Amino acid sequence: MDSVSRISALDGIRGLSVLVVVIYHAWPSTLPGGWIGVSVFFTLSGFLITQIVDRDHKFTRASMASFWGGRARRLLPAVLATITATVIVIAITDQDILRDVSEEGLAATLYIHNWWSLSETGGYWEIFNSDPRPFAHLWSLSIEEQVYLFWPLLVVVFGLRRALMAGGVVIAIGLSLWWGNADAYFSTPFRFAEVFVGALLAYLVKNYSDFKVPGPLAGIAAGVLIWGVFVLGESDPFVTKGALLLIGVASMIITGYALRETKANLFVGCLPLVWLGKRSYAIYLFHWPFLELLDASPFIAVALTLVTAEISHHVLEWPIRSGKRISKPLLTLGSVSTGSALALVVVIFIAPRPASQEQISNAVAAVLVETTTTTTSLLEELPLASPEPEEYLTTSSLLETKPLENNLETQKSIYISPSPKVAIMGDSIAQNLGPALDGWIDVVGGEIGTYGFALCSPVFTEENYESFTITLWDQENPHAFEQPCRRVITPEYDLVLVFDHASVFFDHTNIETGEQYVFPETLELIAAPYRDLVEQTKSADASLVFFTAPQTEDRPDCLIMGERRPYRENLETYNAFITEIANSENHVFVFDTALKVENNPERYPRPDCVHFEAFDIDSGAINFVADFIFPNIILDGP
Repeated sequence: MDSVSRISALDGIRGLSVLVVVIYHAWPSTLPGGWIGVSVFFTLSGFLITQIVDRDHKFTRASMASFWGGRARRLLPAVLATITATVIVIAITDQDILRDVSEEGLAATLYIHNWWSLSETGGYWEIFNSDPRPFAHLWSLSIEEQVYLFWPLLVVVFGLRRALMAGGVVIAIGLSLWWGNADAYFSTPFRFAEVFVGALLAYLVKNYSDFKVPGPLAGIAAGVLIWGVFVLGESDPFVTKGALLLIGVASMIITGYALRETKANLFVGCLPLVWLGKRSYAIYLFHWPFLELLDASPFIAVALTLVTAEISHHVLEWPIRSGKRISKPLLTLGSVSTGSALALVVVIFIAPRPASQEQISNAVAAVLVETTTTTTSLLEELPLASPEPEEYLTTSSLLETKPLENNLETQKSIYISPSPKVAIMGDSIAQNLGPALDGWIDVVGGEIGTYGFALCSPVFTEENYESFTITLWDQENPHAFEQPCRRVITPEYDLVLVFDHASVFFDHTNIETGEQYVFPETLELIAAPYRDLVEQTKSADASLVFFTAPQTEDRPDCLIMGERRPYRENLETYNAFITEIANSENHVFVFDTALKVENNPERYPRPDCVHFEAFDIDSGAINFVADFIFPNIILDGP
């Protein structure tokens, strides 16, 4: 089997795998299970490296250096080029994220990116709901490199058979620690199962000369992979409760079948797929930075990826692998890698730092001092609603409410205890305002808990989060979520601030029934959970504050909205909905901030047309807190 790595069908499998990954990242709704392509790569790697390290029992301690050297020549040139070029582009175009990008690049250079992701992000989904992360995809390379490090050691020390037993122990530990846990996606021991089945295939091929994967079994395995690619989103709970193992086994079967000379393999080994397969590594490296940083159509990003991969294959990767242009490639690569890591460390130290909590607190304090002289006028301008209780809100009545006027009849301040304990709940707006609210809390004294997630209504239960997808601005871009947004309010909170604009901006689809809820039908979904939230805060003797939702900024550069921006009537309906809630309970308030924010973009800038960018100390988030929260939260009142 010395020529296994050159079998066309294996290259074709690589080509298909990278193709579904690229489509998944460029057009997520097209192939919701495109992440499976990475799983197939893991299995292929396990098969091929095991063949190398166990070939003819000649793999010894002395040959380990040769193996690792070969891996270095294969992997390092392109990934170092990717990281270096990307950091340079970021340094020129967006220094605000340079530090964060450099930290992630350093983690990728050291091949610990998966563990860095576990410590720094909220899981795999956060890759798609945060600031640009051009190296977010490099977690998989880190896992592979870690496997390349420890798996040959196991084979050399124990032999292949016993190494497989030891690998089984590693997998058992991984399964016991991460089964059903979203962190499993980045966990090396857990994901090693996919590599392990590839290694097991190598063992079977070597020790059983008549080993063949039957065609019908291969057909079933192909069906499993196809089903997964089109159906199994990465946030599906089944992914970490057996799907990764199932996909690994299916990948092993397909890989084993690819070793046979069949008509199906002739198709898989066709020239276009083989071309993609031979450049799959470069395509995988380059596609995500293009998609993240290029303000253009995904088609252009993919086209540039293919061109760059072709150039990299001929100019960078193959010459270094073959040693045709560099006399001492390992020494050169080692020097370049060390230099790259040191350069990233320097960039991390000299790059602009995100505003610290102290800086934000100081900025908030300065603005608060400035606004204290105008508190009376601000109170006159800012409408608050909390009339006497009326008959409690019902699902039928909430859809019959009249559009909210900008000036509510009643103006009231909220009195809470000194050193308040505050909770902020909701979507990315809540998450975005968190730092400025932290600064306010530092000024007045107290504690704050932020429970905000991108695209997240704060009242969805875990059950309906597993049952619904959210569609972004009516575009065919559905997403399911792993984490429930709802958090139970306990008596420790004095004040609960809610930003739930996601309920306005997104449609919902029941995954099981296919039934679609287009706003304002969405209000029927959240009516009961809102009622629960009202009761929780009432039981906790806490004040509950809702904020009217402003329209997204109507600017030419708000391309993500296109012509599908939320309509004014949607916002008015939602604002009327929360106002009716305030009309029914004394402890519930509405801060009517919508038009004030919309009409004063200089005071409340929203660079992306939606968010206040609280991580900038000159941001509209600080002004928002100073104008709409500080003057109306009275400490130590009645």
